[in-house]
Amino acid sequence: MDIRELISLDDVMEELGLGPNGGLMYCMEYPFPVVFSAHLEENLDEWLSEELENYMEDDYLVFDCPGQIELFSHVPVLKNFVEHLQRKNFNVCAVYLLDSQFITDVTKFISGCMASLSAMVQLELPHVNILSKMDLVTRKRDIEDYLNPEPQTLLSELNERMAPQFQKLNKALIDLVDQYSMVSFVPLDLRKESSIQYVLSQIDTCIQFGEDADVKIKDFDQDEDQD
Repeated sequence: MDIRELISLDDVMEELGLGPNGGLMYCMEYPFPVVFSAHLEENLDEWLSEELENYMEDDYLVFDCPGQIELFSHVPVLKNFVEHLQRKNFNVCAVYLLDSQFITDVTKFISGCMASLSAMVQLELPHVNILSKMDLVTRKRDIEDYLNPEPQTLLSELNERMAPQFQKLNKALIDLVDQYSMVSFVPLDLRKESSIQYVLSQIDTCIQFGEDADVKIKDFDQDEDQD
């Protein structure tokens, strides 16, 4: 399914003279105030529900969302979309990808954590944070320090990088991230099948995928007779 069947970013940018970010915000908000309004929800059913009918009950659906953080922190369109899926009895989780290059600088890493936290608070979903593009990380010894870093270590590094007048702000940011237990990431290296499988297992756990499957029972006595 493709949302561009409803509206095109290129057309919006050309006709309204908007840039990529402004155009994308318009694209997401323009069809959905009508689509998601309580008394016109049948408009959403007409498009999305028709598309979902092409899938089986136990199919695994991945929605590839735009990367602009504004869509997850400033406007309710994606939250409304998630709530619609939940009303359709879908188990949903958010998978937030943070570029591994953010671990090269503690200030960038904290900003990435805060962006992920804002998405988590807005969407109110089970959340899996992923450090993507791990194959591009050259200093492998830094990886473990950022997968589950100690808040006080982050605070110390922030204070070293920032001017003294920012120390109270730094502590407030670290305390907020630590309070929400956000400082935890799963590394993803697309070159390694084991890495992909591990990430998938984390997502499966969040959405309880496969938990209602029938248990496979093996008749050991029959196997022994055959031997």
